[in-house]
Amino acid sequence: MMRTVKLTLPEQYRIICVSDIHAHCDDFKALLDKCGYRPDSDYLFILGDILEKGRQNIETLRFVKKLCENPKCICLQGNNDTMCERMAFRDTKEKFLSRLKFRPDNTYMDMAKSIGITDFDIDFDDKRVLVNNAFSDELQFIRDLPLAIDTEDYLFVHAGIEDRTDWENSEERIIQSTPWFLRSRHPLSKYVVVGHFPCFNFRRANNTNRPIIDLDQRMIDIDGGCEVKWAGQLNALIIKKNGKDYHYSDVFLPLVPSRRVKSDFISDTDYKYCDVDNSDLEIVGEQGEFHRVLNRYDGSEGLIPKRCTGEWDGRLHGWINLDCFLSVKKDEQFYVYGEIGDYYFGIAQNGQVGLVPKEHIE
Repeated sequence: MMRTVKLTLPEQYRIICVSDIHAHCDDFKALLDKCGYRPDSDYLFILGDILEKGRQNIETLRFVKKLCENPKCICLQGNNDTMCERMAFRDTKEKFLSRLKFRPDNTYMDMAKSIGITDFDIDFDDKRVLVNNAFSDELQFIRDLPLAIDTEDYLFVHAGIEDRTDWENSEERIIQSTPWFLRSRHPLSKYVVVGHFPCFNFRRANNTNRPIIDLDQRMIDIDGGCEVKWAGQLNALIIKKNGKDYHYSDVFLPLVPSRRVKSDFISDTDYKYCDVDNSDLEIVGEQGEFHRVLNRYDGSEGLIPKRCTGEWDGRLHGWINLDCFLSVKKDEQFYVYGEIGDYYFGIAQNGQVGLVPKEHIE
């Protein structure tokens, strides 16, 4: 039976909804501060993937566990959160060690190292018992996390649901791992709110990581791409209800310090959306650190950093948009994630993701 929390909410409420924290405990705390989180009156829904990929696994787990002592805070189990539980209770030694090769830095190994265990090659069972005993409360918390929050107006899950009215009979792998949910559909009269799959991947994100609210399809995606996208961020979707009136807003937190824009820059190009899965890029020229490409999928043409392309399934794909050169104004903030030739790559104050000439940034 689907582990579901059913909630009857009052006529007036404020929900802060976050997802895909990926072990960024300090950034998560900063995001809550930026939202003005009030534990006594706000509902806080965390849509899974609190763990893995970042550097603060144990801190994040314990902080979220503490938050959930408040009945107004509910955390769901995401696909990444199950890795720790599988390593603790279900994996054979062979499977366990194969996970370590794939991802040597993970929550369970952080737990092990904290009590002086650095490998599991020998005395595997005994060492696992020691870790499980030392972190029994935390591991039980992960195991017991629900998969859905069901309210009158919204259904919150990590990744998506099947296209069926009895959504609670959806396969667990769909609930936790389905990609591109906003390109599917569902028959429910309520909104389905998900994380898991970065908003940036969709055309409707308009070259940002910010939440997507699809009123027609009754779908909302809030994943800011933390630890998944080069310039990812943490998002909070805020839902306010007052009687029959609903209001949506969002707060986002880049994961790097801001830098001041020291002079205006006006881009002379508009970005062209590049679908990471369906793009089929043909290189038609070179310009320093950039390819000039024709996207045979939709006929668009533009520049893309060479390092932001990759080949699989016999095609060249891009994972940022073409010609994503951003206009910025003096004294705005820009969040620098990296450098490409004469450009900084990052997030502008308005949430746009792309490139700005270095000479315009302090």
